[in-house]
Amino acid sequence: SFFFFLLEKSRKIRANNQDANAAKEFAGNQISTSKYNLLTFLPKNLFEQFRRLANAYFLFLLCLQLIPQISSLAPVTTILPLVFVLSLTAIKDASDDIARHRSDSQVNNRETKTVVGGELVTKKWKDIQVGDMVRLENNEFVTADIVLISTSLDNGLCFIETAELDGETNLKVRQALEET
Repeated sequence: SFFFFLLEKSRKIRANNQDANAAKEFAGNQISTSKYNLLTFLPKNLFEQFRRLANAYFLFLLCLQLIPQISSLAPVTTILPLVFVLSLTAIKDASDDIARHRSDSQVNNRETKTVVGGELVTKKWKDIQVGDMVRLENNEFVTADIVLISTSLDNGLCFIETAELDGETNLKVRQALEET
């Protein structure tokens, strides 16, 4: 991990300067936890399913049954059970992935307040960019990785809960930059 740290290039960002930061092509804030889209579902899902030994075995048997000199059974005796199992698994995988798409959309479309031109503007989480100044209220979710500039407390402290990240429910103390 130390070796990786030495290889990482330093990055300079400009606070609240969208044009300068956009030119550097930083990663966006949109999340995507889904595995598939409409074009990739069938090939990816079949690939994943045939990586399972049982499915690959039945596919191999099906190929052997297609050769009339080897098999005395009709290929349909293997095709139907295999297609049935593959279809059920594909339906379950599609259902799970649709739920992930919905969850991603819900998170990406949450709103937060950012400072633009000295005024507070409402932005969707997916539109937050590196360098944006985000205003967070009490008990509000943090929209992205942030540098704490200031808090409403005189000592610059704030308390955060990271239960969604690491499962720990104890509040953690963070302090704003002393320079601000």
